[in-house]
Amino acid sequence: MHLAHHLTAIGRLQAEPTARIVALRTADPDPDGDPVGLLEAEQDIRADHEALVVLLSQQWGEPETVDLDALLPDAGDPVRPKAEEGGQLHEPERTLCWRVAELTVWTVGERWTGVGLARRGEGMPFQLLAAVGERGRRAPSLLG
Repeated sequence: MHLAHHLTAIGRLQAEPTARIVALRTADPDPDGDPVGLLEAEQDIRADHEALVVLLSQQWGEPETVDLDALLPDAGDPVRPKAEEGGQLHEPERTLCWRVAELTVWTVGERWTGVGLARRGEGMPFQLLAAVGERGRRAPSLLG
């Protein structure tokens, strides 16, 4: 596991003034590669995710689990989320919705911090992502 590196990367994200997403770990599918190796890498990433959620929960309290599918934009409008009439998804929420189905979120100070597993299609890399929102903006599940 790479937990110390993940925690350091999340600390750096929180120190920056802007909202951002960072890939903490990636298992990139190689069409000619070993499927067993890829499966093992995905299992390692899932284990990192679970351990990171436990560690961050000990530090920041119980997280909220957010179903980002509910926020995916309507097909006719790639900016406006389904769940919110008249509103817009900003970054990093917009990118997260397209890459992560479920996000674990904590509110830390004046901003939210989240981690999630990304893969929305075959041939896409399997990733552990971390994200922080802008100061003063609510977590994705609280949009609207």
